[in-house]
Amino acid sequence: MELSNTSSLMGKRLSVEVERLRPECGAAMVEFDRLTEDGAVFIWYACTREDCTGQWLSKKVLRMRST
Repeated sequence: MELSNTSSLMGKRLSVEVERLRPECGAAMVEFDRLTEDGAVFIWYACTREDCTGQWLSKKVLRMRST
């Protein structure tokens, strides 16, 4: 899944967003579902194109806490 950075200046703050693009059709993907399990966050993305059923799974590991 390709990432595209977009930025905009709002007042004195710079906002940066990352848009996920589906490699097969080039359409933007949006977060569809999120699950936290076994110290990781699993995020499902779905394609925004009407006739496309593409999905993408992303896994992010949560940081360990120091004791």
